Amino acid sequence: MRTPIPVCVQKLLLMLIEFNLTKISEILQPKTVSHCFRFSLGDLSCANVNDVELRVALASALEMDPKLLSQLKVVRHIGNLLEFVHEKNMEDFLKLMLGLCKALLL
Repeated sequence: MRTPIPVCVQKLLLMLIEFNLTKISEILQPKTVSHCFRFSLGDLSCANVNDVELRVALASALEMDPKLLSQLKVVRHIGNLLEFVHEKNMEDFLKLMLGLCKALLL
């Protein structure tokens, strides 16, 4: 199992995207996307708000290849994370998770 992306890197990526200093297309490398979604199949206790926001940004990007998301079994990952959020009563994650689900549906 891969280790999660460090929180400081997640925050930095989100800030770069938010302030238009980088474009999502510049970080949509298959390895980066894979790393963002694959590690959550195992230990979900390392999930955090920045992590979910980064996934929302990646999944909702117009440049995102739906085939890549399918190959990575992203829906399964999101299902696991939703189940974890529900079991742990993590209300602060619920809105983010719904945003992620919406991004995937769109």
